[in-house]
Amino acid sequence: MEHINKFLDKNINKIFLIFLFLQPIIDVLTAVMLHVFSVEFTIGMFLRILFLGLMLYYIVFINKKSHKKALIYLSLIFIYIVLFCINILYTKGWSSFGYELKNLIKSFYFPILLVIIYNLFNDKRNIIKPRLLKNLFIVYLLLVFIPNIFGIGFDSYEITKSGSIGYFYTANEISAILSILMPIFIYIILEKKNYYFIGIVLVILLYVLTSIGTKGPLLSFGIISLYYLGKYIVQNIKMKKYKGIMTIVGIFTIVIIAIYLVLPKTNFYKNIVTHLKFLEVEKVSDIITNPKVIDHFIFSQRLTFWTNTRHIYKKSNFASKLLGIGYIDNYATDQVSMKMVEMDYVDIFYRHGLIGFSIYIFSLVYMVVKILKKYFDYIKINHKNKIVQSYMLSLLLAIVLAMITGHVITAPSVAIYVALIINLLYNELYKGEPKYDKIRHGNS
Repeated sequence: MEHINKFLDKNINKIFLIFLFLQPIIDVLTAVMLHVFSVEFTIGMFLRILFLGLMLYYIVFINKKSHKKALIYLSLIFIYIVLFCINILYTKGWSSFGYELKNLIKSFYFPILLVIIYNLFNDKRNIIKPRLLKNLFIVYLLLVFIPNIFGIGFDSYEITKSGSIGYFYTANEISAILSILMPIFIYIILEKKNYYFIGIVLVILLYVLTSIGTKGPLLSFGIISLYYLGKYIVQNIKMKKYKGIMTIVGIFTIVIIAIYLVLPKTNFYKNIVTHLKFLEVEKVSDIITNPKVIDHFIFSQRLTFWTNTRHIYKKSNFASKLLGIGYIDNYATDQVSMKMVEMDYVDIFYRHGLIGFSIYIFSLVYMVVKILKKYFDYIKINHKNKIVQSYMLSLLLAIVLAMITGHVITAPSVAIYVALIINLLYNELYKGEPKYDKIRHGNS
């Protein structure tokens, strides 16, 4: 064990980086096992659980600089997990335990990893560079682009709607990954100021976003584009570089016209039309005024699922209200259901109860509050540090997508990037400060 501990202590950075860069490959293997071989316990799940266990072992038993509050928080998670399992066994028995445990681990992957990366970064800083995230984004992009070009990707939807997700398992997860990493990717390629390269990359990116068929990533691209366009125009007005403004506005106009001409031929547009016809929408205003259309078109019936889950939660016993109703609804009845709401914060609350939700959300709220306290003052002084602004945009998109589309902080394949970006942003804002003493005395 002494040799193993020394090896981990010396190579923990490399292990983390290797695992991070393996993420797209792990996702592809998971998709193949699920789509082709219909295997429930995948290699992806095995590797992610193994990695999480290894990192926990390092943080708890090897890393002497692990923060005491972080260890207490991890202990609370462990105690909650034990209580949740006991409640599930009492209310549903052993037959459902495997399914419940699998989903429990998937959901709590995020807060555990958030704390692990926080301690890892405090111990060994600057192990992740923005360009690594850019390279990862390119890998994800190509693993959707190449299969979709040749028509050999997996379908985004089982019925009715069209779309292809390349070699990945679910449209929601790959859409969330692309959306969250996109601000960092776009920031880095814009810094190159090679307009031919930027043009080629944008064509590939837009093809991928529209071929998947979901609304989330394309809307994220629109928000990100408007953000960077606005910043560029404001900066050039301040510097009185009006020629640069005209150039970028011209390029943006060409892109908008191209999108307008090509969009009707894309899966994204076809799905929008199919959905609106199904809902018999006659006026555009119905999309934001008709409750039924809002639920179906914008939220994909998530509001209905929310109402159904709320009723089940209300009927549950006191222990389940505190610890959660788990992932199988109406167990041992003819109305058994395993349908999630797919709005992450809502799912966490009902599936893990008041206690589980409080423990789960604490780390996220704590880190976001710390970031917001520092961010605006930092930007005033370090306004040229654009990577911090890119991290913040990624974080905001992650927080919003977690509520609207789900599969962000409750999906390990996506959650790792949310946890990473939160810590990268935190580290950028607080780097250079004597963290340990300040954190211990609550002054950081």
